[in-house]
Amino acid sequence: MRMIGPRGTGMNSIFYALVYNVLFLPLFYLALFLISLFNAKVRKGLWSRFGLSRQLKPFLTKNSQHPVMVLHCASMGEFEHTKPFLVEFKKERPDYNVLVLFFSPSGYENVKSFPTVDYFMYSPHECLFSLWTFMRKVKPSLWIVAKHDVWPNQVWFCRLFHVPLFLINASLHEQSSRLFWLMRPFNRAVYKHFTRILAVSPSDRYNFSRLVNNGKCMVVGDTKYDQVIYRRDESLRKQFVPPDIYKNRWVMVAGSTWPEDHVYLIPALKNLLKKHEKTMFIICPHEPTPAHLEELQIHLDNLPVILLSRLDEYQDERIIIIDQIGVLANLYGIGKVAYVGGSFKQNIHNVLEAAVYKIPVIFGPVNQNSHEAQLLKAGKGGWEVQDAPEIQHVVEKFIINDVYRQESGWQAYKVVQDHGGATGKTIRKILSVVNHAEIKNNKE
Repeated sequence: MRMIGPRGTGMNSIFYALVYNVLFLPLFYLALFLISLFNAKVRKGLWSRFGLSRQLKPFLTKNSQHPVMVLHCASMGEFEHTKPFLVEFKKERPDYNVLVLFFSPSGYENVKSFPTVDYFMYSPHECLFSLWTFMRKVKPSLWIVAKHDVWPNQVWFCRLFHVPLFLINASLHEQSSRLFWLMRPFNRAVYKHFTRILAVSPSDRYNFSRLVNNGKCMVVGDTKYDQVIYRRDESLRKQFVPPDIYKNRWVMVAGSTWPEDHVYLIPALKNLLKKHEKTMFIICPHEPTPAHLEELQIHLDNLPVILLSRLDEYQDERIIIIDQIGVLANLYGIGKVAYVGGSFKQNIHNVLEAAVYKIPVIFGPVNQNSHEAQLLKAGKGGWEVQDAPEIQHVVEKFIINDVYRQESGWQAYKVVQDHGGATGKTIRKILSVVNHAEIKNNKE
């Protein structure tokens, strides 16, 4: 790993790096510390990052003689979407060791082992000393950021240590604060140091072109389309709900729901239960904490409900509440239709996890963050609803007319099918740079 001098970083980058590290970061960490006094999740994320050398020791001891690829993910979702990429990358370059970094505790605390990943850990603190220590110890040969979780000091250190840096599954909404005129000069000083930005769509490429030269950014698609197919094939081998429970039922799966979704969803489900005796509903909160489970059961009043963990006591309940994580993508496979949450809150969650099972996907009005949701709506595989009566109306149309439901489900699946293949394109773009750099270094 070679370092380059200050001229390679660009004078404007040096100026913004000083502003960022001297003015912004102290205030940022002060705010984090104060918030951590009252928020357990922030507290865990803040304090778990200390002891970097101790955390790295198992990885360094085992993998000191091989090139290292670092993959930085914000949380669990971004990591899940990169799994096909990791599998294919390892096939092409088995000599690389893979180190996955998580920013969020919800990612790191819930991750399980994955065959192509050698080690998981929190991302280092964004302060200079932590990143300097990390880079000197790990000596990465390749650094990849998934989706959007770009941290300036990570970028600048990759440039300083001459590490090829890629942003994959890259997405940038036209309303993003990163494009705000006041923030744009700073972000240009950060994003220009990416080796390549591999965008999800032409509109994302256009938005990134406002931050970097066009030659750095190209459209390759999103590996999440390949991931949902990979995970579907994997999940078909697992059963979380015994088939006898839903064999003669018309099942709707509501996934990644929040209290804001329940305000509209639950009244619709109550009416559907009364009108259609064969219906069954599976509700999977995005965060199945005791508080969220209690809130959900209050909404459901005295309706017969059972938790997934209590299915051995099943007595013909028509509502199953999922009280564990990591099973939602499997549960969509037993549904006739899906509702995807977050869509009455801040941002909709992953609609493709449902669409891959060839079922219609219903969601609320807050879905502009999802390019896939727009594709589903345009193809009549996704259905936007505004309130409880509309949820009930759309679901009833599918209950009454199964041919119509199947046609809509096929349209949903077609979106997945038509946008697959990003994994191979991403691998080729990255390896073309990596292989060229290795040849050049060997000559030197």
